[in-house]
Amino acid sequence: MRALYFTAIIFSCLMLPANASEHQIFYTANIEGRKTINLNLVSSDVARDRDFDVDVVITVMKKDAFGTSLYIDRSKHLASVRCASPEKIKIRKTDYMVDPAGSAGIDWKHDLWMFVCRPPMS
Repeated sequence: MRALYFTAIIFSCLMLPANASEHQIFYTANIEGRKTINLNLVSSDVARDRDFDVDVVITVMKKDAFGTSLYIDRSKHLASVRCASPEKIKIRKTDYMVDPAGSAGIDWKHDLWMFVCRPPMS
């Protein structure tokens, strides 16, 4: 089963954009009325840590109600994703468990896990 996950993850990694100009939003939070904070996946690769499947780079963007960018975080925030049980996200040295049955839009770590591990099929 792990081999199937690994194959699917490698395929999805190859399909992810390689630069920030083509970022993919995986989580949006509404703040201050009609402004939004978007978390964007800008790149991914096979994880260096053997306990994880994918290493990702995340950026942050704040937009107004009209979609105009108010703030773009040029930093590169790194995270590692484990798709198989126990499902988790690693940020720096901290592991965050993910409930695969959880609802989208509540926790950005869950949404990142869903985006990487269960990409939508067309």
